[in-house]
Amino acid sequence: MKINIVYYSASGNTQMIADSIYEAVEDLGIDGSNDFVTDVTADAVIDADILFLGSPAMNDENVEEYEFRPFFDDLLPMLSGKRVVLFGSYDWGEGVWIENWEREIVDAGGIVERKFAYQWEPTEAQLKEAYEETKTLLTM
Repeated sequence: MKINIVYYSASGNTQMIADSIYEAVEDLGIDGSNDFVTDVTADAVIDADILFLGSPAMNDENVEEYEFRPFFDDLLPMLSGKRVVLFGSYDWGEGVWIENWEREIVDAGGIVERKFAYQWEPTEAQLKEAYEETKTLLTM
């Protein structure tokens, strides 16, 4: 099994979630990567068995538009039949961005396995949830 985690984080909150997910991947001894979005291309990560995508909600409940959106737009046509987990943080909104994001992936034929959406900085309990649920997903 191969896991690729790709995220954008401005404040560090989404990176905290990515790191918690990656810790679960490493603890299970699974081949994986944990990359900031500008360090990879869609072609380089699409070979994953499960693709973890992370972006905070930005500018009226959207994924980050300057770094992550161009990457995601390249990736979207490749997601048919792919297993995906979405994660990120949000501030004052209601977390609608992750529902809209899921809809884009499902409409492209992707399979959203799980979503982790945490308001503001994730708590230790939330990071543990991301870790534990990732381990559960990867051992099913």
